[in-house]
Amino acid sequence: MSSASNESTWHEGCRGYWYSTSGHGYCSNATNGPSYGYWTNYDCDFEIDEQHHDNLYSGYVGKYDTYECTFEINKTTVSPSSV
Repeated sequence: MSSASNESTWHEGCRGYWYSTSGHGYCSNATNGPSYGYWTNYDCDFEIDEQHHDNLYSGYVGKYDTYECTFEINKTTVSPSSV
C-alpha cells in the first residue's frame, strides 16, 4: 500500500507531495502568480532529478504538475520563483 508524504510547509500557498515513484505540486491558494510562478523539484533516487516551472494564476487551488521517477522518489519540493 502506498501513502503520500508532503513538504512540512507551504510556499506562497503551494507545496510538494510524493508517493513511492511519483510526485506533484499542489496549491491551496497560490499567491505567487501569474507573473512569477513556482519551481517544482522532483528528487529521484537512481536517476537525474527533474525541475519544472509553472505559472499559475493567483488563487489557484489543486494539483498543477506531476512527474514519475523510474524507480523511487525521495521527495518533491516547491519554491516560488522570482523571474
